Amino acid sequence: MIKKIINIFSRPVVLNYTLPLVMIYLVIGTIAQKYIGLFEATKIYFSSPVLWIGFLPLPGLPILLGLIFINLVFKLVFKSPWTIKNSGIIITHIGVMLLLLGGVFTALLSEEGYIDLAQGDKKSYVSDYHIRQLVVLDNEDREIFAINHNEIKAEDVVHLDELNLELKIQEHCQNCKIEKRLEGDDTHKGMAQFMRLDRVKLDHENEKNMAGVTFLIKGSDNDGTYLTLENVPKLPEITVDGDKYRFALRRQHRQLPFTVELLNFKKEMYPGTNLAKSYSSRVRIIDKDMTWESLISMNEPLRYKGYTLYQSSFIQTPQGDMTVLAVVKNAGRAFPYISGLALSFGILIHLFVRRQKGKKMSHA
Repeated sequence: MIKKIINIFSRPVVLNYTLPLVMIYLVIGTIAQKYIGLFEATKIYFSSPVLWIGFLPLPGLPILLGLIFINLVFKLVFKSPWTIKNSGIIITHIGVMLLLLGGVFTALLSEEGYIDLAQGDKKSYVSDYHIRQLVVLDNEDREIFAINHNEIKAEDVVHLDELNLELKIQEHCQNCKIEKRLEGDDTHKGMAQFMRLDRVKLDHENEKNMAGVTFLIKGSDNDGTYLTLENVPKLPEITVDGDKYRFALRRQHRQLPFTVELLNFKKEMYPGTNLAKSYSSRVRIIDKDMTWESLISMNEPLRYKGYTLYQSSFIQTPQGDMTVLAVVKNAGRAFPYISGLALSFGILIHLFVRRQKGKKMSHA
C-alpha cells in the first residue's frame, strides 16, 4: 500500500493534470474581477478550497497547489537520484517547492488592513478592508461584544449574555439604501424613527459597500428598535443598570504590537489641478518604552515587526486631511527571495556540472 501511494504521488501525471487547472483558474479568476470585483473573485477562485460549478464541486486552488507540492516532494525524495551530477536539478526542485510553500503561508497567514489617522491621532489597531462587525462599546470605547455582520440575517436572535440583552435582527444588508420610514412609532429610537434600510446590489469594490442593520433590543432600560450604519458618527445608545453602551457597525479591528502616531501629513498637487502628485506621512512608532520617527511615502514603506506600512491614500475632511496607511503582514514574504536564489543557484550548478561533463567527454 505504501509503495502504491508513493508511485501515485510521485508520477508526473499528477502535475500534468493539476497545472493546466491552475492556469485555467488564474485566467477565469482574473477575468471575473471585472464583473464581480477583486474581493469576490479572489474568495471564489483563489482562496476557497472547493470551487463550485453549479452543483459540481471541483478542487480549489489551495488544494491544487497542495497536490503539486506533495508531487514535487515525493518525486524529489523517492524518485530523484541524489548524486553530484543531479545536484543542480535537486536544488532547482527545492526552489520551486519553497515558492509553493511561500504561497501557502501567504494564503493562510497573511493579513491586510488599513489605519486612517488625522494629525496627532494614535492607533494601535488595524481596520480590515472587508470584514464588518456589529460591536457593543462601553463608556471607554472598549469592545465588549462583537459578531461578524455577514453571519447574521433578518429574524435572527442574538443573545448578549454579558449584559443580559436580546437582539432581534429586523433589517440587514451588506450594501444598504436608505429609505424614509413611514410606519414608525414610539418603539423606534434614534435614526430608526425616520429611516429604514433596503438592500441594493453589491458594488464590485467591496470597500464601497455601506453595511447596515436594524435591531430590536430587549432587556435594557430603554428597549426599542435601533438602526446603525457603517461609518455613522451618531451611534445608538442604551442604558443597562445605569451604565451606557453604544452599538457600532464597523470594520473588524486587529491589534498591533505597537502604536502609530501621525506627526504630519504632506501632499504635493499637480500645478493648476486638484489632483495629488505625491503624499507622505511622518509617523512616530511607540513600542512600550521605545519611540522613533519615520517617513512613509508612496514609494518608501515602513517595515517593523513583520508588518509593512504603505502610504495608500488620504481622506479630505472639514477638519483637514487624514492619511490612510495600508498595513500588510505577510508570513511568506521572504519565500520568493529565497526561492529565487535557490533557482538561480541550482541552474548555475546544473550548467557547471554539464560543462565539466562535456570537457571530460571531449578529452576522452
